[in-house]
Amino acid sequence: MSKNNSLARILAAGGIRREEVAARAGCTLATLARIAAGDVAGLKLGTLLRVAAAIGCAPAELLPVLAVTPRGGLLSERRIKN
Repeated sequence: MSKNNSLARILAAGGIRREEVAARAGCTLATLARIAAGDVAGLKLGTLLRVAAAIGCAPAELLPVLAVTPRGGLLSERRIKN
């Protein structure tokens, strides 16, 4: 079982096959397996965006860690709400 089952859940809900996503996104099944496992070290942002677009979802739906707002940073230091 993968660490991140978001991809599998999204595909199952839509009745979408991984082969369809890979063909439309121009990536390999191995790349989809890495995304599903949360293993994105070295993954190009463009690849993730193409996979998300092929499915019709936001990249953060595939990798929930992308939706987390980090603490600190320049906006926080300048008391700017985003």
